[in-house]
Amino acid sequence: MQSRRTFIVSAAAVLAELRAFAQPLRWTTDSATGTIASLQQGLIAASRSASIDERFRTLEPLIAATHDLRYIAEFALRRQWSTLAEADRQRFVAAFERLSVMTYAARFKAVGVDTFRPMKAEPADASGRVQVKTAIARANQPDVSLEYLLQRDGEDWKIINVVADGVSDLALKRAEYQRVFAAGGIAGLIAELEQQTLRLERG
Repeated sequence: MQSRRTFIVSAAAVLAELRAFAQPLRWTTDSATGTIASLQQGLIAASRSASIDERFRTLEPLIAATHDLRYIAEFALRRQWSTLAEADRQRFVAAFERLSVMTYAARFKAVGVDTFRPMKAEPADASGRVQVKTAIARANQPDVSLEYLLQRDGEDWKIINVVADGVSDLALKRAEYQRVFAAGGIAGLIAELEQQTLRLERG
């Protein structure tokens, strides 16, 4: 009798977990800290799935909501952006968006409520942008410091750069994309982003 009751309780707990996971992610982007908190909660929720494809589908709308991906893509190609045809811009941004989501899906596959340290928001700078500082905890290793830079997009606060342990992701992208563009033009750059996405997807 006890084992049957235990089984029923366990089954109910599993069912509740599955129902919670099946619910669409909810987020808020009306403040800088709200955007980062929403991103963290979404990463935790998505990591419950062992499938990178499922994590990608779960995170895709969240990353689009919390990041100004078009701004980042354009900034990385600021020198060449004005010379690109609109069709090439759209293809590049689409490839960049897919790579951005796949990067999160591949890297954040085992996170929990204790993964992220408390947040601290700095006052807005002269441009109106806000920096939110936090960190990722690692077992038996120093924390990875994270500094998110956010700016307003209408009523929303969106991420435009992440500095991890002092290294700017936007600066790295700009240097890499300029190098690839110089060698192969926009077609070569788009192909490179697509290959990076495929490698992440395959693990």
